[in-house]
Amino acid sequence: MALFAFYAVCMVGAALLSVMLLRRYADPFRVSLLVLLVAGYSWLTSLSVVALVPVDAFTTLLGTENHIHAITILWKISYWSTQALTWAIIPIIQGYVLSGSFTVSGRLKSAARRLWRFWIIVGVLAIAGILFAAAWGKFHIDTLPQLIVLLSNTYGLVAVVALLGYGLVEVPRVMWRRSFPESRLTWHLHRVGRAAVRLEDASKELERCLAVVIITSQQVPRSDPELRKIADSLVSYADTHSPVPLAALAASKVDVEALEENDLDYATNAAGLARLRGRVKLAIAEFVGSRGDYLSFVNKAMELESICKSRQLGVYLPPDGQSTWVAMAEWQYKCTVRPYVQRFSALFLAGLSITIVWCEATIGSGRHPDLSPFSLAIHKHAILDSPWSAQLLIALPLAYCCTSVYFSLFKLGSLGAYHMVPRATWSWSLLLNGSLLARFAAPLAFNYLHVIRMTGGQRGSRHMVFVELMAMEDVPLLGAGFNTWFPLIMVAYVAILTFDVCGACAARICNSSLVKFLLPARLRLNGERPEEESIGKGQRCIAAEHDAVRSGGELGEGTELFGMLKHVTGRAAGAGRQQRRYTGGPGGTSSAAGVSGSYRREIELGEGGGSGGSSLKSGGVASGAGGSNVRQPLFGGSHIRSDYPASGSNGGADAADELFAGVGGRSPTPKRNGRNPWD
Repeated sequence: MALFAFYAVCMVGAALLSVMLLRRYADPFRVSLLVLLVAGYSWLTSLSVVALVPVDAFTTLLGTENHIHAITILWKISYWSTQALTWAIIPIIQGYVLSGSFTVSGRLKSAARRLWRFWIIVGVLAIAGILFAAAWGKFHIDTLPQLIVLLSNTYGLVAVVALLGYGLVEVPRVMWRRSFPESRLTWHLHRVGRAAVRLEDASKELERCLAVVIITSQQVPRSDPELRKIADSLVSYADTHSPVPLAALAASKVDVEALEENDLDYATNAAGLARLRGRVKLAIAEFVGSRGDYLSFVNKAMELESICKSRQLGVYLPPDGQSTWVAMAEWQYKCTVRPYVQRFSALFLAGLSITIVWCEATIGSGRHPDLSPFSLAIHKHAILDSPWSAQLLIALPLAYCCTSVYFSLFKLGSLGAYHMVPRATWSWSLLLNGSLLARFAAPLAFNYLHVIRMTGGQRGSRHMVFVELMAMEDVPLLGAGFNTWFPLIMVAYVAILTFDVCGACAARICNSSLVKFLLPARLRLNGERPEEESIGKGQRCIAAEHDAVRSGGELGEGTELFGMLKHVTGRAAGAGRQQRRYTGGPGGTSSAAGVSGSYRREIELGEGGGSGGSSLKSGGVASGAGGSNVRQPLFGGSHIRSDYPASGSNGGADAADELFAGVGGRSPTPKRNGRNPWD
């Protein structure tokens, strides 16, 4: 049993890592226990695939037949669990979560309707693959499961090569960029500005949805008890989950003319109310995620601002005022030592990435000659070393490959394809991330076996159990040949990413405005770059946040966006304009990255009728009627519930706060009366 000790330790580590990811990303107040369990299990199964590779490879190198049955059972459990989660369980729960229906059966039907197109496409591709295999004369009814596995893994291998290549370039690059706090501050100011724009858009949509809920509820007649009951349930749902209580907004005057015509068509039947409930659910999730993004970026920008000032002045005092030697040593490490540690780490990771790309490029040579450094080390020392050291030698390069792929998936989530926000990620995004991790775990492990040259017969021509399970050698052209030549594409792909070839070509062929219109920044290979407009907005936001904190408020109140400022309600309507100035960080010291200086924050309060709309200006005095760009709210005033939990930041708290309950949070959990456990 000593052989499986390494696997047991890896599984314990995988379980702890899954819990840590849940604590870091899941919204503790809006994600049900079932979703937490499914997402956590999907992460655990994806990591279990990785943990089994060293055990299987080591027993194959030894040439022993012992433990083959146990390894086969473990592989089947892990592999088929990932497939079931990817293609059946998670998609159904995702459709259930997105549905706005008021009954369980209605949500299941809605989930089925969302998935039928996807399953039809998968079925057509499967039929095409079967016909292709039949044309080659390799199709038999008893090999149908292996053929389905082959088709699935071929798609997975294509995606893994793209994700792995991106991660191998970006992980060292991000580590290197983090070692320069001044330039990193400029980047985070850009992110703060972009996040503020997204937050404002999300607040507009949430405000509109809440207005539609109130108006729709008033439209439903009392003479229709069934529809009235559904409308009351919708109002209860919005009031329970929204960051703004409907009771406060219902007392305000709703501007019906600001709504669109289709916003008033939900009260006709139960299906319309279900669509409205789904819209409210999405609006709340988008607002919470955008708010968490904004608070997270503001926290990082403020810390970088303090680091830049300490480096410029040579005074390494913690910004929170702690004078203990531990706090001072930690802060001095962040300001002076950490940049050099990050640079050396970036150089080491870059060398590791180059080695992996070289191994991928030389897969076709096999072991004669063996040009893979990892393969040479493993085949030479694995048999001589103890099981622990041999399996560790196999696992370390695989761990870096997993880090690169998972970095790409989480980076994809932070760029908007789905929303992965610390402590503010809602159910659908958590499930999608778990599905992607589970989907690409097996193809990633199989690709790594080519890197260490373990896909052929070893000692007595015995294949690894995992290689036989993957069934990638059974069909010509798409089998062994495909696995050999396709990773060569990674070499060109990595070169394109490293030297930004696409960005340079696009800049020469097309003007920048056309490129931005045809291809959003989050989909370009060169990624998102700082923009002057976003940097300026980020500077003003940071100045406003410093001002709000000094005035006794909490982080996030400086933007004065709908649903975020707690003390707007207490301000008198028509109070006029307020001008506040900010002169750098604590003590008025200027920043080394251009954050210093005097910034003017222009706050426009609506006049008359209790209107309290506000907007953060870019500078100068707003023009008169017709020239002002102040967003007029649908409701008079801006309200936020006192029991609404802070998301993303928790007022500066880290991910160590409690996840599964309101214990340790800054606010109690909102009521969930009558909530479905899958909601």
